[in-house]
Amino acid sequence: MILDRVVRRVCVSAAVGMALWLLPQSSTAAGPVSFFTGGGFGLQPEVAIQAAVWDAEGSASAEGLYTCELVGEPQVFTHPHPVFGIRYTAEVTLGCTP
Repeated sequence: MILDRVVRRVCVSAAVGMALWLLPQSSTAAGPVSFFTGGGFGLQPEVAIQAAVWDAEGSASAEGLYTCELVGEPQVFTHPHPVFGIRYTAEVTLGCTP
């Protein structure tokens, strides 16, 4: 009688554990997101950001990931340049899926 209760509890626990283990896998069937960081520079902040986005997209497309979205905000830095005055450098992170 006690053995019967133990067997039932083990079977129910195993069934619940299997259901919980399969649940997260079915919700990620769309595919995992991969993150790519790109860097670029230009004489204007917009140009530097666009170059950084193209850099990250190029890295993602090399791995077959073509649908990308910006993650967070672009980071823009300024650097003095002896010829151009100020040069802008940007860094962006993209989350990409197939």
